[in-house]
Amino acid sequence: MKHGLLLMLTLLLSACSPEPQQHIRLLSGDWDTARATTELARLELEQAGFAVTVEQVAPGQIWSRLAAGEGDASLSAWLPDSSRHHAERFFDRLHDLGPNGPVLKLGLAVPASAPLTRISELVGSDYGDHRIVGIMPGHGSLVLTEQALARYTLDDYQLLSGSGEAYKHLVNTAIEQQLPVLIAAWSPSRVMLNDKLKWLQDDQAYFATGERSHTLVRRGLEDSAPKAMEVLRQIRLNGEQMTRLLHQVATEADLTLAVNEWRRAEATLFSASGGN
Repeated sequence: MKHGLLLMLTLLLSACSPEPQQHIRLLSGDWDTARATTELARLELEQAGFAVTVEQVAPGQIWSRLAAGEGDASLSAWLPDSSRHHAERFFDRLHDLGPNGPVLKLGLAVPASAPLTRISELVGSDYGDHRIVGIMPGHGSLVLTEQALARYTLDDYQLLSGSGEAYKHLVNTAIEQQLPVLIAAWSPSRVMLNDKLKWLQDDQAYFATGERSHTLVRRGLEDSAPKAMEVLRQIRLNGEQMTRLLHQVATEADLTLAVNEWRRAEATLFSASGGN
C-alpha cells in the first residue's frame, strides 16, 4: 500500500513538473556582426541539443520582444550608451549575460584618399554633400553618431539610414566610384575591414567609448533552459576573434559554412557546450 501511494505521488509530481524547454528563439539584428554572432549561438545551442530559430528584428524590438516573452535571447543589443532608453524601460524584465564581443570603436570614416583627417574639419564644409551613410534607425552607431554630431554642431549633416545590405552597398559603390562619402562607422565591422577607408580623428572625443554588444535573455530562461543560458554565457569574442570571424564571413557567401569554418579554427573556445 505504501509503495503504491509513493508511486502515485511520484507520478503526480512528474505530471506537474514543466517539460524542459528544448526550443530557443534568437532575435538578431541584420548587420554582419549581429548575424555572425547569432549564427554562432545557433550552432552552439544546436550542438547542445536545442532546436533553434532565428528572427531578424529592428534594434528597438529586441528589447521589447524579449521583455514580452516573444523571444528567448539576443546577442545584438549594444550597451551602455546607445540602448540607455530601452534599458530604462525593459531591463527589470531581462537578464544581461554580459558582453559577447570587444569594445567597439565608433566614429566617422571616409575614403583613404579624402583630404580630411579630423571630424572638426567638417564644420563649415560641404564634404559628402552634407550626407552621412548610416545603417538602420535605432542601431547603436546611428544613435551615438547623432549625439556626437550635435556636440560637433554638425546639424547641417543628414544621416541616411537603411538595411545592413543597403549600408554595405552604398559604401562599396561610393568607394568604387571614388565619391566623397562620409560613413557612420564602427569597428570591428565588415565595412571597416576595407583598407580603402580611414577613420576621421574624433578630435573632441565626442563619440561614446566603452560600447559593446551584450547578450540579453528573457527572465525565466534560467529555469526553463539553464543549459541554454550557460551556452549563451560562454560566447565572448575578443577583437581578434571577431575580426577573424568577419573575414571568414566576407570570404564565404554561406553564413553557416563561414561560421562553422571559424568554429573549427577556434576549436578550444567553447567548453560549456561540449567542445567542437
